[in-house]
Amino acid sequence: MSFQVIDAKKISLDDEAVWMLAEIETHPKVMEWDVDIHTKDQRKMFLLFKEFFQKLLNDKDQIFLVGRLDGRTIGFLGIHRKSKRMKHVGVVGITVHPDYWRRGFGTKLLKAGIECAREEGFIRLEADTLAKNEAMRRIAEKHGFKLEGVRKMRVRINKKYEDEALLALLLR
Repeated sequence: MSFQVIDAKKISLDDEAVWMLAEIETHPKVMEWDVDIHTKDQRKMFLLFKEFFQKLLNDKDQIFLVGRLDGRTIGFLGIHRKSKRMKHVGVVGITVHPDYWRRGFGTKLLKAGIECAREEGFIRLEADTLAKNEAMRRIAEKHGFKLEGVRKMRVRINKKYEDEALLALLLR
């Protein structure tokens, strides 16, 4: 098994890879944990990703890494700058296809993402996730993220309010 992390700014993704990203993002198990659902429709998500990648090359405020296992796209990590007033802060999101959960691929993506963030001049990374998302919390904490707090009843998913954990890593 050969796992690669690809920087989508340096290597263009073909439609098959983009389709796989859309499939991952719209997978029902992934959507259970996603606090920023854009669409449940895989075709619409594919088009959103295509549009995103067209703008990515010129976007200094985004990092996007793709995880591939034996040439198959199985996950991704995105980091985007928080806002103009907080350009030093990057918000991290990691998504791995459920067929590949608990095999260390999210950890590898996060490790590569932290290195890219350092190179891009980020000073602080934040990973906000559902408080009950133990896998994301464990991965983040393994890489030095600290729990800064929990926002009670912050996110509404499936008509239920969920708590959100706030994790952060200082890069300096």
